[in-house]
Amino acid sequence: MTGTLPRRAAAPPAPVTWPEERTAGLAEEAARGTDAVTDPVATVRADGAVVRVDLDVVVAHGAPLAAVAEAVRRRVAARIEAHTGLTVEAVTVTVVDLRLPGEPASPGAERDDRNRRRAAGPGADVREAT
Repeated sequence: MTGTLPRRAAAPPAPVTWPEERTAGLAEEAARGTDAVTDPVATVRADGAVVRVDLDVVVAHGAPLAAVAEAVRRRVAARIEAHTGLTVEAVTVTVVDLRLPGEPASPGAERDDRNRRRAAGPGADVREAT
């Protein structure tokens, strides 16, 4: 007896899973590469292979905020999609502070701020009292 077995349909590709912290690190790295941006802090929410990025940045005083925010959005989305294969649904950029001329970027502030946000939980207000 001879015959041909029917071909089985190819299985759909397994969903891509990237840790949210690692994806947030990619977003922060991409934002740091944008002119006038320092101290980025990213929060990523993933739903399967789709992510949403919230990014807080400090921008140099005098920089055109709308243009800087758009450049950050494009750069972050491109970096995440290229490195992870995930689809970036949205990148929300919030300018949380302005860096005055001559004021150095604080390398430790980014890490401290990220830790404070994670400890407080999602949606918590983590502003410091002045």
